[in-house]
Amino acid sequence: MIAKNLCLLFHSTVVFSMKNRVLQVLSVVLLLALVQVGSGTPNSTYLPADAITYFPDTEWTSTTPEEQGMNSTILADMMQFIEDSDAPIHGLLVTRNGHIVEEEYWSYYSETSTHHIFSCTKSFTSTLIGIAIRECFIDNVSQKVLDFFPDMTIENMDARKEAMTLEHVLTMTTGLDWNEHNNSYEDPTNMYNQMFDSPNPIQFFLNLPTAYDPGTHWVYTTGASHLLSAIIQVTTNMTTREFADEYLFGPLNMTLGGWNQDLQGINNGGTQLYITLRAMAKLGLLYLSNGTWNGQEILSDEYVCQAITPQATIGTDLAYGYQWWLDTAYNTFSARGSEGQYIFVAPEFNIVIAITQGADDYGEDIHEEILQYIANSIIDAETTTNTEMDLLLPIIGIGAVAMVAVVVFHVRKS
Repeated sequence: MIAKNLCLLFHSTVVFSMKNRVLQVLSVVLLLALVQVGSGTPNSTYLPADAITYFPDTEWTSTTPEEQGMNSTILADMMQFIEDSDAPIHGLLVTRNGHIVEEEYWSYYSETSTHHIFSCTKSFTSTLIGIAIRECFIDNVSQKVLDFFPDMTIENMDARKEAMTLEHVLTMTTGLDWNEHNNSYEDPTNMYNQMFDSPNPIQFFLNLPTAYDPGTHWVYTTGASHLLSAIIQVTTNMTTREFADEYLFGPLNMTLGGWNQDLQGINNGGTQLYITLRAMAKLGLLYLSNGTWNGQEILSDEYVCQAITPQATIGTDLAYGYQWWLDTAYNTFSARGSEGQYIFVAPEFNIVIAITQGADDYGEDIHEEILQYIANSIIDAETTTNTEMDLLLPIIGIGAVAMVAVVVFHVRKS
């Protein structure tokens, strides 16, 4: 049912601003209690069932919603809701079968505006790791992390740190003693700030003591995402930005703004990428098309499968892949960033949704309502009555509240 696939993306919603210290501590405790690491076995149901045959290049064709099996009246109602809500939304792009069925911008934003996508950056960085493997700069995800940095003297060495692999970094199961949720991101003592304020952030991260066996414990770790960027740089002899320009941004004709670097000149692998809404949607389309773009293989289908397969179970129906969030019950996946940045992918319906917002407070984030309208607009799927939707709303609300207590996401710098 449509209600069990697109609408229930809400179950994996998380809060991006947690300023109450009591809630922060509670969230971390509950998160640690719920985490179980998955087997990593590919789940073929995540792979697209239908091939995308249209790929946008310099121009992107828009069609009527009805041509793509969607109800234009409901989508018009959605746009009116957005206008009436006075929400701090900056851009919304909905594609089906590769075609744009809805695109709108607010304030001073346009299709050429680049936007800070915060932690959605992580999914781009993971994609670049997959490309580096395909292009033979990296052998595979089983490579030991420390082998990428043979000239670096690492502190707190032990067998567990030596066993850490690239896949552990991709899945945020490094085992290193990291906690970026113990205080505000505005606090200089936050571990994220300590890392990036240090002269050598990668050295800082790898020097951390190990707290768990790699692969056994999931912890939200922006340091791991940045380590991925460093690995790209040392294996390709290019900055991550330069590598992305040649192998991803260029082939997909993505418009990029800036991408901040650390003090060592390494592009931030976990945040601070500025890119257009259309570029965000194109990343979703790349995964929807199994890594192939208009006949050109950008990512191997094997890497796509692993990236959107549950590698670590975080809570009920919520898992983590290779820097992607996964709704395990309903076969959807997403990239998410602070202040309401999203890339949602629903393979069953060939739908990709990209949203940019400036939602400082979680209550300003209207992505749940947007997804509800889009789910209701699909007219070539099994019909869901208004009564069924009404019954789902309290469940959706409970799911969102539960996730507040389970996962703390980036606030300002991710």
